[in-house]
Amino acid sequence: MKLLLSCISTQHSTLKQHWTQTREETSCPLTVLGSKQKPGGDLGGLVCLIDDLGATQKVLNLSMAAGLAPFEKDVLVTTFDSIHRVDTQLQTLQSDFISSPLFNALHSVSRTRRGYLVASTGIDLLVEFSPTGEVLWTWWATDHGFTHTPTGELRELDKEADHRIIKYGTLQQTTHVNSVAELPDGRVLATLFHQGTVIAIDRESGKWETILEGLDHPHSVRILDEEHFTVADTVHGKALLVRLNSSGHGTTIEEEVDAGTSWLQDCSYNAQHNAWVLVDGKHTRILLKRGRKNGEVEQQNIAQFDLNPEWRLYEAYTF
Repeated sequence: MKLLLSCISTQHSTLKQHWTQTREETSCPLTVLGSKQKPGGDLGGLVCLIDDLGATQKVLNLSMAAGLAPFEKDVLVTTFDSIHRVDTQLQTLQSDFISSPLFNALHSVSRTRRGYLVASTGIDLLVEFSPTGEVLWTWWATDHGFTHTPTGELRELDKEADHRIIKYGTLQQTTHVNSVAELPDGRVLATLFHQGTVIAIDRESGKWETILEGLDHPHSVRILDEEHFTVADTVHGKALLVRLNSSGHGTTIEEEVDAGTSWLQDCSYNAQHNAWVLVDGKHTRILLKRGRKNGEVEQQNIAQFDLNPEWRLYEAYTF
């Protein structure tokens, strides 16, 4: 198994200093992390290829690289304002493969039956687009009840603006929606960072319901099969295997995989290799843990890859 790993910055210490200096009190029941302003300047970013033994084979510098998703034989990589296309060996890069004025602080991206879904996190927006970049569907959190930021301010957005050129701080956002995935029944799952929830959205009406709550700044919702999805309960440091109830409403947590961290940035289960891939942002490492056997999670460590502590890890793609 090989990995492509994205890093949203290569100056983690600078980011941590910024967060410490700009943190504000909020009225949110959660201890919401972030600030009203983004740090200035280019803080770098990259995608790297990691082999089975954890050795870094190749590094491609790409500022604010975040979400990763398969595209034909290649991989799409989100950045702040655009989606790029790279091959799995990082030999070729097609910059700005897909771009839109609706893109702002892009986070995770995933495939759908019609194209792709991306979290345009900076403006609390989900966008579905075709493989050629045509916008197929949008969902604005501010139109569906998420109207105020954690500091109590009403958020009003100009939907006609070119948001690619504007920087919004995390606490200027009402949800900081950061990952999105399509269920087999067509509904859309999304993680709301500020609310600590996973919601399911009806495409036609835009109405939503909370199907998992009590999470601490979640990330990385991924569809495993018709009945299950996985999600990172980030600050609790747990990868969750969640079963959808037969009614389609509500969920049951079947397994919790402890990553031994206070910031689990990303998690996924690779069925082919029977392994959990855990991206530990706190300790700048990737953990591989043995997956399910006879319906149970063994949670046996397979490997640990320690990386440069200045890398702000984001997401891993296995192939």
